[in-house]
Amino acid sequence: MKEISPETPFRAISLSHHETPVEIREVFALDAAQSSQFLSGIRDVFGINEALVLSTCNRTEIYFCHESSAEQVLNYFLALRGADTEFSSWFQCTSETEASIKHLIRVGAGLESRVLGDFQIINQVKTAYQLSADLDMAGPFLHRLLHTVFFLNKRIVQETSFRSGSASVSYATKELVEDLLSDTRKTVALIGLGETGRSVALNLIENGYTNLILCNRTKEKAEDLLSDSVRFVPFENWQTCLSEATLIISAVSGQHLQIKEDDLGNISGTGFRYFIDLGVPRSVDPALEANPRVILYNIDKVQKRVDDALDLRRSAIPQVEAILEKGMAEFLEWTREMQVSPIIQQIKNSLETIRSEEMARFLKKATEEQAAWAEDLTKGLMQKILKTHVVQLKAACRRGDAESLMEGLRQIFQIGEGQES
Repeated sequence: MKEISPETPFRAISLSHHETPVEIREVFALDAAQSSQFLSGIRDVFGINEALVLSTCNRTEIYFCHESSAEQVLNYFLALRGADTEFSSWFQCTSETEASIKHLIRVGAGLESRVLGDFQIINQVKTAYQLSADLDMAGPFLHRLLHTVFFLNKRIVQETSFRSGSASVSYATKELVEDLLSDTRKTVALIGLGETGRSVALNLIENGYTNLILCNRTKEKAEDLLSDSVRFVPFENWQTCLSEATLIISAVSGQHLQIKEDDLGNISGTGFRYFIDLGVPRSVDPALEANPRVILYNIDKVQKRVDDALDLRRSAIPQVEAILEKGMAEFLEWTREMQVSPIIQQIKNSLETIRSEEMARFLKKATEEQAAWAEDLTKGLMQKILKTHVVQLKAACRRGDAESLMEGLRQIFQIGEGQES
């Protein structure tokens, strides 16, 4: 990969849930193959060598290092998606390097997620980064930036409560199931595979529940979830869930389903029967709780868990932002030091040329021992001279006035700006 110049701008293009409805977001959502096609395209068309595409259900974002404007790359993206340029008004284009870096860091931390502190976003960022790396489109800048994002995420998890609790109904439901059933082999039935229902099902599958019944009007929504341990029951046979499952989750409203005492029949066995009702209006008759063997949780109880988690996460925001601010400052210091890396290498080359020429001149008749002594001495002197200039350059970077010092060093060492390093 051709290495980018330290002065190359880092830009961001963002379409997110903050200002954009789902019917617009879904038009521009990209799968892995489409992201790969786009990344390869901007490399071929614009010569962009460092870029990242992050596409989730709540955002599609493009980050890249290049002189090309964000608007140029956005227009190419719209053309690739067969969309009119009028759609560009939905996108936020950021041309400032620091603002683009800050946005990516905040996204990776979960501060910009629909669910505050969303734990899934960091894995989505890692997947996007891996795709760029596979295409050889993650150079030194992106490598350093993404590893900064991952390191800061680890600090947030370890040092704050920002990722604590369940900040979504689906995840809170999954945690409630874990509280109620320690044995993941117990049968769990899920009635309704809308957005919340599918999310609950995915969470349960990912967390090792090996005996699931999925009940829905259409099988299509369950097809990709079915396996030897996950089976489908048509909605008209929903009573099957009551007879077979220890825990029943209803993710449909009471307008479509009413589970009443008569539907239970005789509860066999010695344990409890658990119900989690996520419907509004309620789909499980509250009178069921009169049965001493029935334990019922409604949406308010689940939402209480969500609200408590969100309160905890909100209280951690100042800590999170302090961690991100420090991490960003360190990354920006590294980028500034990157600006002086070429001239440091050029000074080193210049000194080495002088040293080698003088060694060749004075050691023509030297013994092997004398030559070795002179080699060590001159290399040591060169390193001390180089270190002095490196320290001064890095200090100038921190002050923000490295350019004037770099110009002086170019003149002293007779280094041209375009000279090879």
